[in-house]
Amino acid sequence: MNIQFIIRHFIRGFYLKSSFTYRFKGKLILQKFKGVKTYNSAPLALFRCANFFNSNRFIISLAINIISMINNRNILCISGTEWNGNYIKAVVELMKVLSAKNKILFVENAYTYKDAIAGVSDKDKIDFAKAFGLKSRIKTIQTDKGGTVHVLFPPLVFPVNFLPNGMLYNNLLKFNGWLLRRSVKKALKKLDMQDELINFTSFNPGMGLITGRTFNEKTLIYHCYDEIKGAPYWLSKHGLRLEAGFMKMADAVIVTSKGLYDSKKDFCKQCFIVKNAVKVDLFKKGFNNTPDHTKKVVGYVGTIDDRSDYNILQYLFTSLPDAEFVFVGRILSERGEAILRKYPNVKVEGPKMPEQLPPYLQTFSVGIIPFVKDDFTKGIYPMKINEYLAAGLPVVSTNFGDIADFRNLIKITDDKETFMQYVLAEMAGDTPQKREARLKTAESNTWDKRADELSAVIEQVEDGLK
Repeated sequence: MNIQFIIRHFIRGFYLKSSFTYRFKGKLILQKFKGVKTYNSAPLALFRCANFFNSNRFIISLAINIISMINNRNILCISGTEWNGNYIKAVVELMKVLSAKNKILFVENAYTYKDAIAGVSDKDKIDFAKAFGLKSRIKTIQTDKGGTVHVLFPPLVFPVNFLPNGMLYNNLLKFNGWLLRRSVKKALKKLDMQDELINFTSFNPGMGLITGRTFNEKTLIYHCYDEIKGAPYWLSKHGLRLEAGFMKMADAVIVTSKGLYDSKKDFCKQCFIVKNAVKVDLFKKGFNNTPDHTKKVVGYVGTIDDRSDYNILQYLFTSLPDAEFVFVGRILSERGEAILRKYPNVKVEGPKMPEQLPPYLQTFSVGIIPFVKDDFTKGIYPMKINEYLAAGLPVVSTNFGDIADFRNLIKITDDKETFMQYVLAEMAGDTPQKREARLKTAESNTWDKRADELSAVIEQVEDGLK
């Protein structure tokens, strides 16, 4: 075992904070360095642990070279989402960064025939020419990272989620998988992407289970960013069973939070954490270095749905009549919409494109994350926390999930009265220095860094497959 091998796996083990601590090669190495503290960055871990080695310069040089993005690889991403939309998606941001040095085929989530019928009156919802194969299903997109992504609009599939588990459901799911597989194989061949393929299936375990190992992929990875067992019934009904099967099939599972890691790690070969991040260059456009203490604007960016803690929200609305509450994002709950529309000091802006968000953030005095605590939310690593911080905003949140990294920077409570007091205190006590510190934290959580972490995971997984 040479020194470069040891350092290479040592760095990854500390940097990724994953199942590496009990996997094959890493086990020997971490036993050798037992008692060494885990650090958030590989270079820092190496610097603090340099006394284990003879040359500090050699180690630091290796850290810079090892924790870097993979390149010249073919990556197939079978996604559970569309590429475009009025909210930021982790898988899309990761693929944008990876596209700078790799070839990407991004397969959008397939529409069903039911969606097509509903979309007859909404021509912008579905591209019918692509759906029925009347024009090329592949669209090539130039990303803001200087790369190119090929986006595949898959053929229409049969709706199956409403069916009970059984022969009809399983046969239709297999047929849907066959339709998708045929379209993807054709695209891979056309784009010359069949060699050394990485199959990165993102929160689409049903299609992953049916199509995985059918593209002659070198590596099969399941990317999980939400907890299925706490999801809406239409997803969790079959999703739990399908996810369990797909996790056993995949070479590795990558999750976005500690809560998801704890939930998945015992049901897969190996599990890693690559957390969500922020588009700093975009959201720091909402940065205002000088807090305006003459106004009270409490802001929320994101979806209002079953995750929202309506008890806390209503308490805030009634207890702070002189404050303005601004909500920017989708409303997917009838109850939530009724509550927000009820109060005169609440302003509902609706969904906005990411590029439209900074001007709103610039007017906020504080950003809030009022989520309930349940099986679903404990797996969430909210993108909005870094988006608020990139704009320099103080943040008040409930203690719902994976936000331990921010405990020294934001206020956290599940008590509605304490939540209100924190909101008032954070607005009154905000300073330019605090805003700069928040921005600095956000700048350490970029999608570029997450793509490097993801690359390190992929390389480690592939090393174990040799």
